[in-house]
Amino acid sequence: MESDRSPIVSGPPALRATCWGTRGSVPSPGEETMRFGGNTSCLEVRTPDGRSLIFDAGTGIRRLGSRLASIGRPLDAHLFLTHFHWDHIQGIPFFEPLYDARSVLHIHGPPQENGDLESLLAGQMGAAYFPVRLDQLGATLDFHDMRVGSWREGDLEVEALRVCHPSCTYGYRVSAGGAALAYVPDNELSGAHYPVPERWYEELVAFLHGVDCLLHDAMFTAAELSSRLGWGHSTFDQAIRLAEDAGVRRLLFFHHAPDRTDAELLEILEEARTALGRRHSTLEIGMATEMEELDLGEIGRESQRRRR
Repeated sequence: MESDRSPIVSGPPALRATCWGTRGSVPSPGEETMRFGGNTSCLEVRTPDGRSLIFDAGTGIRRLGSRLASIGRPLDAHLFLTHFHWDHIQGIPFFEPLYDARSVLHIHGPPQENGDLESLLAGQMGAAYFPVRLDQLGATLDFHDMRVGSWREGDLEVEALRVCHPSCTYGYRVSAGGAALAYVPDNELSGAHYPVPERWYEELVAFLHGVDCLLHDAMFTAAELSSRLGWGHSTFDQAIRLAEDAGVRRLLFFHHAPDRTDAELLEILEEARTALGRRHSTLEIGMATEMEELDLGEIGRESQRRRR
């Protein structure tokens, strides 16, 4: 049986990550989704010295918030939003550290045509939708427009690249201590037109080149895609091709369709592994799993270099 909980590398990790939500579009709790998870997008990345980065704030961030609050220390972290669709922000009102006046959350996100970051997040907490307004939260919120390029703090770097999805949407690459992880939960690799450069795919391949782990959108099967063009998502096969083109060490399929059961995901995974085996591909693949711990270190990067 597939085990998605084993660490990516052995040895001291330069980065450690946890998937708190792996589902796309809408939460899908139930017996048929318990293995890979029913919460929407949220990824936590931690450094050995205790710095914390959060990517997206779907319903998965609620459980992360409960864990952080249980530690008893005020939060001081950075939240990077890929975009503002509901399944990537709907957990913010339920993120417990935001009700602690000692906490500070730096929120980064792509600029949008219909409002700044603060007003867009305040909108979902208006009186018609939620009993507590954004400006009534105890924590200090610090908003930053994240432009294409990079954000740095010491040896920790977060790079952003615009991807193909309705509204301005980013994919992120995180690097520290010789390790690199990429998070691209919503991205339509082919089938629709978006305001990206003509050689955008080549730019994306370069952006992802050599990462130890890529979490990438794989919401549809090839058979489903034709009726969903323009929805902003990719297929499992397309994600595999991208990972191989970019020399990625391990690919985790992400943004699972809300009606896709664990059994169906496992069947898709086994078929994809069989196909990779026939081609003698060195790419490792798996399904992103809620509460999965990922350890990324220099050992993983060195083993990748040796295979090339």
